[in-house]
Amino acid sequence: MDESKPLPAPATAGTTTATAVSTGAPPSRYPQIAIPLAILGFSIALVPPLVITIALRLRELDLDGAGAALGLVLGVGAVFSLIANPLAGRFSDRTTGRLGMRKPWIFSGAALGYAGIVVIAVAPNVAVVLVGWSIAQVGLNFALAALVAMLPDQIGPERRGRTASFISLAQNVGGVAATFLVQLFPAGPVQYLVPSLIGVVLMVAVIAPVRDRVRVERVREPFDLKALLGSFVFNPRKNPDLGWAWLTRFFLTTTQFTATSYLTYFLIERFGVTDEEAPTLVFQAILANAVGILLVAPLLGWLSDRLRRRKLFVIISSAIAVVGLTVIALAPSIEAVLLGELVLGAGLGAFFAVELALIADVLPSEETAGKDLGVANLAQSLPQSLIPVAAPGLIASFGYLGLFLGGAIFGVLGAVSVTRVKKVR
Repeated sequence: MDESKPLPAPATAGTTTATAVSTGAPPSRYPQIAIPLAILGFSIALVPPLVITIALRLRELDLDGAGAALGLVLGVGAVFSLIANPLAGRFSDRTTGRLGMRKPWIFSGAALGYAGIVVIAVAPNVAVVLVGWSIAQVGLNFALAALVAMLPDQIGPERRGRTASFISLAQNVGGVAATFLVQLFPAGPVQYLVPSLIGVVLMVAVIAPVRDRVRVERVREPFDLKALLGSFVFNPRKNPDLGWAWLTRFFLTTTQFTATSYLTYFLIERFGVTDEEAPTLVFQAILANAVGILLVAPLLGWLSDRLRRRKLFVIISSAIAVVGLTVIALAPSIEAVLLGELVLGAGLGAFFAVELALIADVLPSEETAGKDLGVANLAQSLPQSLIPVAAPGLIASFGYLGLFLGGAIFGVLGAVSVTRVKKVR
């Protein structure tokens, strides 16, 4: 799709024409590079607090209650991400101005997200950590929603599979880079602040040259309560393929997040590692996971475009991911955990290679791509809200074995749900 083409608003009685803005000639295929690199920056910004630094900060503030506090902070933060992501997608669909439809949300979201991370670094108690993480989730999800909406804006269907595979690589390489950066710094504010700052700067810098699509007509219809609630839903009866693709993403994201949300505490409690050793071991686990993804995702993204098939790769990925989580659940040593992460990464690599392309292929309309992708992104955010709520009870009742095997069950459900998508092979 030509990124310099202005986007007209739907023809309704409630619209008026605004001044057209020319975006000029875009750099050749630059968005195919810029979007994955921006996602890389997003991941570097998000992963340190999500996986390591919040957990360690809470142990500093309340050692005995850290596990329950982590569930509360991650759960409430994920609720804010659930709200922010689809709203930002909906608002970006309606945004006019010379910067374009998506970039204003990326820039402002990056700034707000980092402000929340600063709050976490200086928080004197658990309540302020919760506030900081909620702010960070709102801001970073503003940016993520607009970034993902750029995929159908900028990339044609014939290249979406390979671009989606590079996006998935960027997300997971970002996790490795983030955890590597964290363990380079001594515990304290610098460890919390510097890695995320690097990610935010990268995200903004690479997306700035993109010639964003421009809406040349301003939507005048009021954004009332009905429109607001519509930001969070689509009609699965009218768009069943999007509904099944949404469920597939939800199930496999649950599988993925089960393996990372309590990884720091799992290593500390199962294998007796210290708080100082934990960042390095988490880095090694995330690295093993990323190696599995790197071995699989680029090839399968290309192959998916070549064969024009998506569902087969999702089914294969689900089976491999289930094996990986089972190995982690039964691991007798840290080395076995690393092996399980490697296998899990290979499975998730097969999934990430095609799942974003699958979502983009079943969108009902380009006119509402930002809103619909925002709703689809709920399938990634919702597990981050549900797992922290459910995990403490699961761990108390069944141990980490129950937590990880529960995640494996969702992998099986993901394989089942993708078979119901009809529009995509």
